[in-house]
Amino acid sequence: MNYQGGPSSAFITQSATWDYLRGSERDGYAISLATNNTVYESREVDPATALGLTFRHAMSLGDNLLLRSSLSATHDQTWSRRSDALVWRERLDYDIGQLRLFTAVDTKVTTLNERNIFVQGGFLPYPESFVTISVLPGVMYRLGFGEIGVSVTASRSIFRFETDYLGLRRNNDRIQPNLFASATIAGIKLEGSLSLGRVTFPARDFDNLQRLLYTAKATVPLDRIGLPFQSLALELSSARTFEDTTLPFSVINVSTLSEARLVAKFNAANTLTTFARRKEDEYVGLGARAITTWLGAEYGYTFDGGLTAVLAASWRRTQETGNIPVSSFNIQIGMSKRIEFERTTTAAATPAAAPQVTTR
Repeated sequence: MNYQGGPSSAFITQSATWDYLRGSERDGYAISLATNNTVYESREVDPATALGLTFRHAMSLGDNLLLRSSLSATHDQTWSRRSDALVWRERLDYDIGQLRLFTAVDTKVTTLNERNIFVQGGFLPYPESFVTISVLPGVMYRLGFGEIGVSVTASRSIFRFETDYLGLRRNNDRIQPNLFASATIAGIKLEGSLSLGRVTFPARDFDNLQRLLYTAKATVPLDRIGLPFQSLALELSSARTFEDTTLPFSVINVSTLSEARLVAKFNAANTLTTFARRKEDEYVGLGARAITTWLGAEYGYTFDGGLTAVLAASWRRTQETGNIPVSSFNIQIGMSKRIEFERTTTAAATPAAAPQVTTR
């Protein structure tokens, strides 16, 4: 619903998740499936779709050595962006008392296409396809109140075609040393990371990039205030990351997302969440920015049997370089259901053979 002279438009969103676990997180496998699809009343707007499928396997190689493997496939499509990715990861953890040494190797295949001014606001005739190979070694030390560690990520992205639609070479190398920590102090949960991300372009068709990246999250319980809630918590989070883009003269989008949420649980059935969110996308090399701000609230009521009704309202304002700011107001009404299946094992069966399935 656009209240600045534009017409209102109805939309329907369907979402579902399914999780299967056999064995344990240290010795077993798991499958996760998530879908989200939004269909708009206007036929001029394509549906927004997000699909994700992940296979995970863990195998103990000794008392202190653990191998984790995962293979995930994702598909994301919105009005302005289409993305598909396949990621294979192998991670090895070795524990020495309170110390953990770890290393991970990732191989990611990506196809990406975004609306572009060079094709009159449409999608490119073919997506940009590239492979990213990355290595991440690190060390972590567990403390009585949390953990602290350091790691470094080194990666190389190789594009399928030597040049893009403008004749520019997008292959790039990245290195990102990282300091991370988490702690629980007086009931307040804190976690975060700080890293210096550097991107270099061997062909020098784009300027090298160096930025300070971070993640930060805090959960502050407010139960002691004495308000009539079963629980009350303030959740704060912020992150700055590198994202890929196919926009002209730009390979990297420096994305900064910050959010504040106040979650009030009146009782076992009633929950009210209010939030404020801001996202800024800086398309390096293009000289363009997009800033989106959200304000909203969501009320949930859980019936006996696990059925939850949701009423949500939000206001959004988007401002892009060279365009007039656009504001919209959304109202959503929905229902969700959580179903759990657990097979009962016989005395002869081992605990690791019991599958667990969760469906929403």
